[in-house]
Amino acid sequence: MPQQNRLSRELSYLLRHGAQRVGLPIRSDGYLRHRSLLGRMDFATLQNIVRDDPKSRYGLLQEGHNSETSGSWWIRANQGHSMPNVILDLKPIQSASEIPIAVHGTSMSAWKVISEKGLSRMTRNHIHLAQGFVGDVISGMRSSSEILIFIDVASALDTGIKFYVSSNGVILTPGDNKGYLECKFFSRVERVKPSSDPIPGWDTRDKEIESGDVKP
Repeated sequence: MPQQNRLSRELSYLLRHGAQRVGLPIRSDGYLRHRSLLGRMDFATLQNIVRDDPKSRYGLLQEGHNSETSGSWWIRANQGHSMPNVILDLKPIQSASEIPIAVHGTSMSAWKVISEKGLSRMTRNHIHLAQGFVGDVISGMRSSSEILIFIDVASALDTGIKFYVSSNGVILTPGDNKGYLECKFFSRVERVKPSSDPIPGWDTRDKEIESGDVKP
């Protein structure tokens, strides 16, 4: 298992960030032919990595299969890319009602910068949001997250910001034209531990009270 974990990390790096850097031909839809990985891992190992991944990070595709040939196997990462030429086939979100919640998990140290500038996609193509909380394994969120940032998707959609859902259920957004999801789209921010109390000043109700829309 330690070796499989190491190979999974290597595979994640290649499919999301490094294939072109090491000269591996990756398609514009993010798929890489398994034959390109020979020397790194055999197909049985690749299958095990895909099957055992708790967040369903990978997708396998067989092409050219017929009665005369077994075809070719391809693999891709379902989200998390930084290669600009990789454009995934994602499902657009038209309304906030299509998803239960959209929440970003982060660390306490990263929160200081985020609270001033908003969420950034940084070197990746998208900002990642989850449809659930820390606890069980959640696609789109690290289990080590200390801060939960809840996004007002309806307001962001109204300004023209795009949201999508990946094949493994992660909510993705490129943010605005600078790659940011501004703080004004944060509806609530709370600590994961020791309780789920909101961070003062980062709750929709707090903002409504301050503006005089509701009584405290």
